[in-house]
Amino acid sequence: MPRPDAALAGERRRVRPAVVTLLLLVAVLAVARTRPGASAVLWAQDFLEFFSGVFTLVALTAAVTAGVGAAQHRVPIRFRILFQAAHRAMAVLAVGFLVTHILLKIMEAHAGVLEAVVPFVGGAGRLYVGLGTIAGDLLVLALVTGVLRGRFVARSRPWLWRAVHATAYVMWPLAMIHGLSAGRAPKSWVTWSYVICFAVVMAAAASRLPRMARDRRMLGARAHARPQAATPRTRSEADVPDEKFWASLRAETGARSGDRR
Repeated sequence: MPRPDAALAGERRRVRPAVVTLLLLVAVLAVARTRPGASAVLWAQDFLEFFSGVFTLVALTAAVTAGVGAAQHRVPIRFRILFQAAHRAMAVLAVGFLVTHILLKIMEAHAGVLEAVVPFVGGAGRLYVGLGTIAGDLLVLALVTGVLRGRFVARSRPWLWRAVHATAYVMWPLAMIHGLSAGRAPKSWVTWSYVICFAVVMAAAASRLPRMARDRRMLGARAHARPQAATPRTRSEADVPDEKFWASLRAETGARSGDRR
């Protein structure tokens, strides 16, 4: 049972970020009421209205690439931990830019509230906007399943997590088509940045294919193998290809902890 002082310290650590965020919000609102602050807010709004969609795709590209890097078993554990942290941070950043992009488009009357959630409800000529809506919905779905990954594994349904999380590979090209075709005509540097993002994601996905094929063969071999004894076998995390990373990480951490004792 935790000591009262330790529990109080933990409660303070949880409350502190909320207090700091609230104070920063109050400060920003106060500055925005001044003339220079209002000008800065208008400049930031115009800047984000123009670039938030591009930033969303760039952050999404970084998230996909880092996620593929974290799944590479040939990469040392310490670097895979960094890739995993970058994958999660970039996914959250992409959602943040996505929310900013949607809110500003609604404020500018370029899209409706329902159209931001439900695709193809904006009438004729809104095909590419609808593709962006689908991409946004899939991005939020991928983020939520990433947060709830432990529950899928605990309930022996890692295959369901992998299937849902893999929608990121569908979401990404939809987002790129939306960015290049919806709204204003993109400038040349925007087009080239999208081409670079496309090349990076394709290279990352291609590096993942051999491992996915090997894992599929391993799972198929286990499914057709006959049990040698009637003794029930406890299912370990290493039986699931996607969980080998966490199993090896815990084993390495435990070994290091034992060496320090």
